[in-house]
Amino acid sequence: MTCETLAIIPARGGSKRVPRKNVREVAGKPLIAHTIEHATSANRIDRTIVSTDDKEIAEVAKEYGADVPFMRPEKLATDTAALPDTVTHAVSNLQSEETNYDYICILQATSPLRTSADIDGALAKLDDTEADSCLTVSKYVTPPQWAVTRDENGSLYEFFDFETLWTDEPDRSQDIPELYHPNGAVFVTSIEAWRKHESFYTPHTVGYEMPPERSFDVDEPWELKLVRSLLE
Repeated sequence: MTCETLAIIPARGGSKRVPRKNVREVAGKPLIAHTIEHATSANRIDRTIVSTDDKEIAEVAKEYGADVPFMRPEKLATDTAALPDTVTHAVSNLQSEETNYDYICILQATSPLRTSADIDGALAKLDDTEADSCLTVSKYVTPPQWAVTRDENGSLYEFFDFETLWTDEPDRSQDIPELYHPNGAVFVTSIEAWRKHESFYTPHTVGYEMPPERSFDVDEPWELKLVRSLLE
């Protein structure tokens, strides 16, 4: 039986830290265009839609090959709007169509360094493990166990563990367990699991590892400049 996978790219018009970031030029095309091209080139994606409240984003999305079957309501396009509500809204709006999707793949437009192979890899990992959901992760470049904070006098002190942080023995760093963090590039789940949990974090969530150099999530002006340099 053939399984159908729907890619949803959420892209609202408002962005305070990087105004209009989804349509800002990056390596000769709008930022969102990179993600649309990743999705439409992925072997495991059957349809790519953009969920937006913004007419300009909608036009750009169509120009680069994505569908915009509906406009997102204003209440789901605020700074405080939750991603799960946006996903559920998209799935509900497509229920009247003849195609029944088996999997949902969320691709954030702010992750332009991910590849089509990353998308296919995350979906393959979901299949191979029979998990409820899979998300892309990358290793911490700096171990979070080395985190410090300041007291009221400005003096540094360890946030987690004294013995792990304050050591003059270089080899001790090799003893620190490797930790990973979700990088925001790809989230996949089955429709069945979504209807049950309405979250990508389920009792059986697995990770597909991406290298740190492809794991940037554009949220600040300096990050936009960095990905421009890397892609150009």
